[in-house]
Amino acid sequence: MKKMIFSLCLCLFCSAPAFADGLDTFLDNLNVQGAADRNGFVTSVSSHFGVPYSDVEMIVGTTGSLSDAFMVFQLGRMTGYPTDRIMRTYGSSKGKGWGAMAQELGIKPGSAEFHALKRGDFNYAMPQSKKGGGQGQGGGQSSGKGGGQGSDGNGNGKKNDQGKGKKK
Repeated sequence: MKKMIFSLCLCLFCSAPAFADGLDTFLDNLNVQGAADRNGFVTSVSSHFGVPYSDVEMIVGTTGSLSDAFMVFQLGRMTGYPTDRIMRTYGSSKGKGWGAMAQELGIKPGSAEFHALKRGDFNYAMPQSKKGGGQGQGGGQSSGKGGGQGSDGNGNGKKNDQGKGKKK
């Protein structure tokens, strides 16, 4: 019985850092994606939170971080507070971490919002980078049933498009 309790405690102790990684991983990914396509990132955050593009740029400039700007808007959504209130807390508590800031803003530990924060679970789809810009290979000129332009679904022709149906 003692071995089982010890094993359970060991598993919980070892998995605790994995739970904490949720938010850090999410924010690291935001920074990577945002660096790859800053305009797309700012546009996406603007659309997601329903704030003007210029407001997102201003918060990015003030915080110096794409992910911090995202979190300012996210905490505003979670608490109902305006951005300037979140920024005052950010300015005075930046070094304490997002969990501490969330608590200062009234998000209770153990609440659904607090758990979502720790997991980095915000129902946000990161924008896909537009940096590739490739045009695909191949003409994609087939027509007939379902083939249309021989597209891969993104408007790019497929390399070995054989076409189904009559050639034009």
